[in-house]
Amino acid sequence: MLFLILSFIGIDIAKNIDIMVGASDPKIQGLLEEVYQDIFSLNEELDISEKKIEILKTTLHHKTQFGFIYSKNIKMQQLFILAEKYKDSSLPILIIGEKGCAKEALARAIHLKSNRRGPFLIDDSTQKLDNLLTHEDSTLYFADVSIVTPEKQKKIMECLHLASAQKTRIIVSTQKSAQLEPHLYHRLKPLTLTVVPLRERKEDILHLIDTFIREFTKNEKNISRFSSSALNKLVDYPWPGNVSELKLEIKRILIDFPDRKNYSLECLPEKIIGSSLKELFSIIEGNESLPKAMETLERKMVLESLLKHRWNKSKVSRELGISRSGLIQKVEKYHIRPLHLSKFSQTKRRMSVKNSSFMSIN
Repeated sequence: MLFLILSFIGIDIAKNIDIMVGASDPKIQGLLEEVYQDIFSLNEELDISEKKIEILKTTLHHKTQFGFIYSKNIKMQQLFILAEKYKDSSLPILIIGEKGCAKEALARAIHLKSNRRGPFLIDDSTQKLDNLLTHEDSTLYFADVSIVTPEKQKKIMECLHLASAQKTRIIVSTQKSAQLEPHLYHRLKPLTLTVVPLRERKEDILHLIDTFIREFTKNEKNISRFSSSALNKLVDYPWPGNVSELKLEIKRILIDFPDRKNYSLECLPEKIIGSSLKELFSIIEGNESLPKAMETLERKMVLESLLKHRWNKSKVSRELGISRSGLIQKVEKYHIRPLHLSKFSQTKRRMSVKNSSFMSIN
């Protein structure tokens, strides 16, 4: 923009000089030509720079988003780059990922971003495969092939041979590549996309929660929100059912608490809160009065947060939703010292080892 402004100023000055001095002076005329040439060169450089910026913006957009799928995770961004390369290929694609990882959404995004104008078809086992191949320029998607019978996998293998002749793109998803028939796997593996499970891309959970809330409350004026403590629990939960489980859980919470605009820990199920809920009840039951129980709980929360953030008071006060001075007062009130944290950490580790031993026995 600065170059452009200077260009106009330069041209204006040059014209004024031309008028005042006159174009008849050879020296002035030569200088004017040099000025004009410099201005045009600057404009060309500016155009090139603007184009480079647009290319960089487009590249960055492709890294964080593929179609309607968004992720901050580096591995997912690498997957988006591969998907962008594969989208217009006629070869079949193999998508590997755990249950609930939105493999179908990825397959659909590949089809929509490709140069194919036919429909996106899903094999539901009710139609003959030959009938599904009649749509030219289409994409045929087979979901979770690893759980179907070997006979069905052989049928899919036959379908791959017919698809190229019918100009149909085949996309197959599976939870585990090892469960595929060897011939089918070797045919599919050249173009493989591996979806990262949600527990390994926790940086996407807050965005997904916000997306699902907006989806389920699109007709409402006031958007619902989760408290910071509830969000921390949602992020920490391992989500074995991945994105699908998270979406169902958010939907359940919105249905169970329709009049709430701020969802706290009490809105979350015990599987997400974990043992914290049981510990809370034991604290309350072990104290005769409510004030005493609240003090015990408050001290425990401060201890846990200090341990988690290694005595970083700024992070602890932010997580607990209190001021830094308020945190210092509570630390003094409950006589909390780093020694307490060391003992508290050792106790938690012993409990963790005990629980893991119990799990291995069972």
